[in-house]
Amino acid sequence: MKKLFTILFVLAFTLPATAQQMIIEKNGSNNEIVNLENLKQITFSGTIVNVEQTNGAKSSTSMSAINAISFGDYTSIGQVRPADGELVAYISSDEIAVNCEAGNLVTIYNIVGTQVLSVRIGADYGSISIANLPKGIYIVKAGNRTAKIVRR
Repeated sequence: MKKLFTILFVLAFTLPATAQQMIIEKNGSNNEIVNLENLKQITFSGTIVNVEQTNGAKSSTSMSAINAISFGDYTSIGQVRPADGELVAYISSDEIAVNCEAGNLVTIYNIVGTQVLSVRIGADYGSISIANLPKGIYIVKAGNRTAKIVRR
């Protein structure tokens, strides 16, 4: 166990510069996400992993409660601020209709955050062809609103 965490510790300092976050996947649903720019240090005390951030926030987690620690740039979508009204994307087999005003730019990202399509809507509830997209989970963004769609 110590060897695994030693390897993780070494990897933390050899990551490419594109890594933006550290995610500690815990048993249950309380995963811890730390932006690497805010990470001050990771230390190990017996079977406890201690994470300290530059803003003074600290957390401690038992190694037995950790499923995985991973580093990466998890999305290029960025932080989306909540807006009045929810973005709704109605999906059929080869197209989606999005409830946004005419002239809005609608961008579709795959699950890893890579932009796969960008279309300016011509009418309210504009229709967008997704026939060329493979089956999968996508994030639709219009203005500062987002919706998740699943193409089956």
